[in-house]
Amino acid sequence: MPLLDRVKERCGSELSDAELQAMIDAIVAELDARLGPVGPVTIELGDPDDPHSRFNRTLRVLPPIDATAELTIVELDPGNSGGAAAELELAPGDYRLLHGGRTLQRLTGGPNGRGYWAPLVRLTYTPQGASQAQRDEAVIKLMMVDLSYRGGLKSERAGDYSITLSGDPVADRESIIAGLIPASGFLLA
Repeated sequence: MPLLDRVKERCGSELSDAELQAMIDAIVAELDARLGPVGPVTIELGDPDDPHSRFNRTLRVLPPIDATAELTIVELDPGNSGGAAAELELAPGDYRLLHGGRTLQRLTGGPNGRGYWAPLVRLTYTPQGASQAQRDEAVIKLMMVDLSYRGGLKSERAGDYSITLSGDPVADRESIIAGLIPASGFLLA
């Protein structure tokens, strides 16, 4: 069932399909901007103009890598050449994934072993995080918050009917979005 139909069924709004779809698109854009897209992404780490980036033994990756999905790592050395001969795709024995997918360590014992990363590294990976189904559910919940907000009204009563709202849609939205963010593994006491 399309997301628009699910929103209409669960929210019971009388807004037009075009308006509901515009609201859905805005929420999806906000989630993508804050959490990154769902599915594989390609990022480049390092700085070919920084002479010290050649001495990195580890690389910090955000958002963290999903260790169960495919990971492709290509080193570009020199990083500013642009030539295909400067690219080297690493084998799984050339690196180690640490800290729940947030750190990549370069290994010396692999088929392309080196003590340091190249000045520029291209990663293609799937970030940890919510699946598309979880994001769709969050969109529906965010739509419900947006559609139920009545401009500061905290309660309403008419005969036997009464409703009490939290009165803070920003906090409600943030708690829904926070549920999509993967746990960092840190515990602050």
